[in-house]
Amino acid sequence: MTAVLTVLNLVSAAACLGTGIIKAVALRHQRDWTLGLTASLLICGGMIYVIATPAVYRTTGSLLGSPNIGGLIIPALTLVCMGHAHALSQLWQPDRREPAALRRTAAGWSPLYAGAIIAMSVLYALADLGPAAPLQFASAYAHVPEVRALHVIYWIALITAISVIVREFLTLSLPGRPDLRANLRKVLGWLSLALILDVLHVALAAVALFGTITGPHRLAGLEQTAWLGVTAGCVCANIALASLVLRSRQAERRDLRTLKALHDLVVRPDVDHDPRGPKVVLEPRWSWWPGFDTGADLNSLMAEIHDGAGRLSQWWHKLPSIAVQKLAAEMATAHDTAETSTPVSGGQHREGSSSLGAEWDLPAAQAAAVLLFAAQTRAASTPPLPAALRLPRLPGSDVPESADRQHLVSVAKHLSSPVVLEAVGLARESHATA
Repeated sequence: MTAVLTVLNLVSAAACLGTGIIKAVALRHQRDWTLGLTASLLICGGMIYVIATPAVYRTTGSLLGSPNIGGLIIPALTLVCMGHAHALSQLWQPDRREPAALRRTAAGWSPLYAGAIIAMSVLYALADLGPAAPLQFASAYAHVPEVRALHVIYWIALITAISVIVREFLTLSLPGRPDLRANLRKVLGWLSLALILDVLHVALAAVALFGTITGPHRLAGLEQTAWLGVTAGCVCANIALASLVLRSRQAERRDLRTLKALHDLVVRPDVDHDPRGPKVVLEPRWSWWPGFDTGADLNSLMAEIHDGAGRLSQWWHKLPSIAVQKLAAEMATAHDTAETSTPVSGGQHREGSSSLGAEWDLPAAQAAAVLLFAAQTRAASTPPLPAALRLPRLPGSDVPESADRQHLVSVAKHLSSPVVLEAVGLARESHATA
């Protein structure tokens, strides 16, 4: 069993620490509480498996002068990880990541995590202990009241934390990020299995603890066997995390490709032929190897697009936006009329189709038309528009920050829309004859 536990713990530690270090490195380009907590969570989780490795468990006890100290460090770090996960469940929800909401959550739940760790530490210090085999601390000292109380407190805190975290993630809301919502649903099964295995470990460890009271070492091996559930849960959690990360990276790369057309439209390398003009806020940066910085690339590209679009504001004409709205209304009316007058088999009318397409977004289409008209007008070296003809702001510019990426992607997709192209043509004709 020792050899099996060593291999499983080292593999689990490598998976957690490797992913955690990658996340920590990504913090250089993307300062974000969510990313930082994820990195810290993974590193803490990796340390649990390092300390649970039999050789490290014994070495830690020898260095700290307490052979069973690993039996305290492991549950304490586990509760720290649960606290991290609890905080992440708040940060992922825009309506709960406000400072006031985070302070309320911290004030309400910190006593559970800190109190449990402090109580466990006091009970451990008060217990009369000797040496025990790695991961057999509970069963070896089941007759010691302090050890029983220590584990009961730990299990109550752990199960409470798991219940709260599961509830938070099941009600997770990610406005403006349908890709993440879809990805999250796909990985919930793996995460649920990981948590079930953690609860199973608690159940088996409880049997080992209280069952050993009836006879010395009667269930001494069950506690080590129960740890296999934790390592299996780690595998499930890493599969879920890897799946979520990979899908997120795929979505980011897809959006990067889509946004490139919008970026090329609004950002000009010659800076309007004015050598004295300000440079774009961020120079284009692409870090495709090994693909871990796609989020930073995306943020950089979006910042450049906003900067470039702002530099086009002198040519934001009202006509393209008005033309898109008018054409869209005409097409919708014509489509509704055709649907009403064209029955299908059985006398029923066709439903659910749309001449504008499922991805049609009026504000995004209007913004695309305004930017396309502005870029073409600027390219023709046309003087800036009079203030009376300009739009004060782009359509859709009032979207919340959480929906900004989705909005820009939608704008980029509408650049090639027939409605947008026709609207720009009509606006150009009207402007030329005005």
